Amino acid sequence: MRTPRFQLQNIVTAFQRKKVLTKNELLQAAACSPMTAWRLLRPQGYFTSYNHNARYYTLVGIPQFDTHGLWAYRKIRFSKWGTLTKTIVGLIEDSSAGMTAAQLQQLLQLKNVKPTLTRLIHENRLTRERMSGRLVYFPVPEAARRKQQQQRRKEAAAGSVARPLPPLEQIIALLVEIIQRPRNTPRQWVRRLARRGVRVGTQQIQAVLDHYGIDRKKGLLSF
Repeated sequence: MRTPRFQLQNIVTAFQRKKVLTKNELLQAAACSPMTAWRLLRPQGYFTSYNHNARYYTLVGIPQFDTHGLWAYRKIRFSKWGTLTKTIVGLIEDSSAGMTAAQLQQLLQLKNVKPTLTRLIHENRLTRERMSGRLVYFPVPEAARRKQQQQRRKEAAAGSVARPLPPLEQIIALLVEIIQRPRNTPRQWVRRLARRGVRVGTQQIQAVLDHYGIDRKKGLLSF
């Protein structure tokens, strides 16, 4: 027995009206069982949101993906790759110089992607390397990975040229401050150094951290 045509049309009409639906809204519009609804959706093509625990759905053709392959409807976010794991892998593979967790979080508008990144490393779907004091994530294929790593090094070198190091005596004072208070932020280091007459800015501090490969969260232990 063929599925009545009106059920599919109900689904399409509902998406045309609202663009994004929850599972309950979708089933209510389709007026059929979940199994029938997914069977109707499959040939149409659909995306699930990569945030909100994949709670939201939209039809292929509705999202207007940006140059990164991402689309947001209000605070509901979708990607051309579908799931969050596939999206992270896709973004890193498409990047020119790998990506850090902070870069991914800013781009995806998510608070924490580190657990997902750790799982992808364990599953051998990504690789990572510490560069300039930061963990940078790269694709697995060797040719693509090496190309991105080379570009990352070029960008790091260009950044160090753009941010000249402060005088040696200021560097020494800063390193002593990092040893004594490794958990402080750069702004806190700036204020404490200023009280001792050592004038450095946060950009100069970052230049020193980058130059010596210091991970701010670990202080000189990563040096």
